Amino acid sequence: MHTVIIGAGEVGLNTARMLSHEGHDVVLVEMDEKLVEQASEELDALVIAGNGANPKLLNEAGIRNSDLLVAASNSDEVNIIACLAAKSQGVSRTVARIHNPDYYEAGEPFAREMLGIDFIIHTEQMAAQEIKEALLVPGAINVDSFAEDTIEVAEVILNEGSEAVGRALRDVRLPEGSLIVGVVRHGEALVPRGGTVLEKRDHVLLISGRRQISEAVGALATDTAPVRDVTIYGGGRIGLRLALSLEQAGMSVRVIERDEGRARYVASQLRKGFVLHDEGISRDFLLQEGVDRTDAFVAVTGDDRANLLAAMYARQLGARMTIAGISRGEFAPLADALGVDLTISPRMLAAEAILRFVRKGEVIDVALLASGAEMIELRVPERCKVAGRPLSEVGFPEGAIVGALLRKGKVIIPTGKEVLRPGDDAVVFTVEDAVEEVENLFST
Repeated sequence: MHTVIIGAGEVGLNTARMLSHEGHDVVLVEMDEKLVEQASEELDALVIAGNGANPKLLNEAGIRNSDLLVAASNSDEVNIIACLAAKSQGVSRTVARIHNPDYYEAGEPFAREMLGIDFIIHTEQMAAQEIKEALLVPGAINVDSFAEDTIEVAEVILNEGSEAVGRALRDVRLPEGSLIVGVVRHGEALVPRGGTVLEKRDHVLLISGRRQISEAVGALATDTAPVRDVTIYGGGRIGLRLALSLEQAGMSVRVIERDEGRARYVASQLRKGFVLHDEGISRDFLLQEGVDRTDAFVAVTGDDRANLLAAMYARQLGARMTIAGISRGEFAPLADALGVDLTISPRMLAAEAILRFVRKGEVIDVALLASGAEMIELRVPERCKVAGRPLSEVGFPEGAIVGALLRKGKVIIPTGKEVLRPGDDAVVFTVEDAVEEVENLFST
């Protein structure tokens, strides 16, 4: 696949790195000379310096022969113009990252019909939604929805006191209609077998129907009390969206914002929650504001270091759950060491969205894990290798497993005897090395 990417920031660079690693032909366009130099050193791809909205430069990048355009610059206007230019040259699929809701709101057809954009990446909205879903399932640090929101995958950290710690998988008692499909241990993902013994601090991936997921999480987690009180550090695009959404869900919300003008604006938007203005953050300040009694502490300022430091303080003081937003990939490994339960990364959210367009087969949805593993939702087509055969005879790679199916509105947790039918939606857990084999199995 030939892909043109506009913008070499965290989202664009990470997308280019991901696609070139998978063998795709990538051209990256960037105006900033330092970012051009960095991308040229890191990537096995053609990097062009210039304005991504320039039709002549896009022609030089081979836009006429491209299968996909990803517009991920910091300028909404550049991204929109690039998509318009790509469509005029016959590019079949365009993806744009847009910040300003004035240009696009979910559910409005304007962007698709008038701007020629097939998919909008709104990382702030996506991040707020992902955090909210995790807070609504107590005991889980992350929740992803699949198959028209009928199937959910919850990530649970096994802490001391969990009944699953020290037990073989076959001996772990789970509610009917739920299954452990993956384990991430010391940063490495694996598909567990019946004899796999679960260990403390394992990240366990649990799949179930939406109505059963809380019960399934309760079988593994040690703290499943509902989240009622949330402290948000940062009243920016993510923080304000999250605060408004949590208010609608009936939670008590408190926002800490460093900029006085922004703090006043956030306060004017909230109905019940209150806003604290403080230029810095410290253990004493957090203790004074009762963070030791908060159910969840969410740090989503624009500063990765400040987010991780604040979340670490909140954890040490006694916050039940801590979440930090990070934009730079090198900070991700620090989170677990600092006791941060969940990190939210715009580049990861953008990569999940873009992967739908580059995976082989009819991919409905993708969720990426920090370990490199993926949850992929694929539709079973006619005449593919998995259709009409029991799963035990398909020859799935060791690093992959079908966790759940959606068939005519019904959620099925399959066994080896289950026969996949054309039209089924299959949710598959796969480690990074097995992704291509899984794609081939579901391709015609």
